[in-house]
Amino acid sequence: VPIPQPPPNQTNSVLSDMIAGGASASSSSVPHATSSSSSYAPSALPAGLQFAQSSHPTACLFHILFKGLAFALYILGSKMMEDIMVTVLCILLLAADFWVVKNVTGRLLVGLRWWNKVDPVTGNASWIFESAAPTHEGVSGGGGGGLSKSSTTANTFDYRFFWSVLYLSPVLWGFLFLSAVLFLKFQCFVTLSCALVLAASNVYGYYKCSADQREKLNEWMNTGAQMGMGAMMRSGMLGRLFGGGGQQQVPQQDPNTMPGTFA
Repeated sequence: VPIPQPPPNQTNSVLSDMIAGGASASSSSVPHATSSSSSYAPSALPAGLQFAQSSHPTACLFHILFKGLAFALYILGSKMMEDIMVTVLCILLLAADFWVVKNVTGRLLVGLRWWNKVDPVTGNASWIFESAAPTHEGVSGGGGGGLSKSSTTANTFDYRFFWSVLYLSPVLWGFLFLSAVLFLKFQCFVTLSCALVLAASNVYGYYKCSADQREKLNEWMNTGAQMGMGAMMRSGMLGRLFGGGGQQQVPQQDPNTMPGTFA
């Protein structure tokens, strides 16, 4: 007698279709996610913060590196160490910044250089200010030159970045110096005096190198003088300074009163 075989397991057709459809959907979603992640691009930084526009990004970095470290150490260092350590470290950072700006970043970013020469015979010291010819429109210089043409290549970003940071540094240190004077922080005078002297020396040296900066400063001074004179004329200040701004009023005499007698 033949033994009956058990019926084969039958899967619900609806369930199998759902499973197959889910598998195909999951497999199709994988490349879509990959493509979407590959097409994602982070937002760009502001144009003024991108050193990629610079011909010498490393020089731009070192142009602000030691300044920023010295400024941050002066503001926050007293909370972490003694005042004498803050003074010593700030002076070292300021000296490093002075050397870098004077010998490296000025030559690379704007094609300027200033230095001191001592005559070995007479012992007299002479200051030498050099500026190379501009390499393209938008960057100008003037004066003599001992710089090679390859070392003076600069673009507009380098030019503006160099002069903005150079002028901003003594302004910040001067503000801190005035604050120290007002609040009588005598322990900060040494650090702030060194910072002001070194920053102002670089400003003066590069100002003497660049004829373009001299012309701009003269234009600013002339414009400021003209605006000041115009404001004074409008307010009538010149009239008050030179004659009271009108005719002097002579006191009227009573015709019934004889001169030299009492009324």
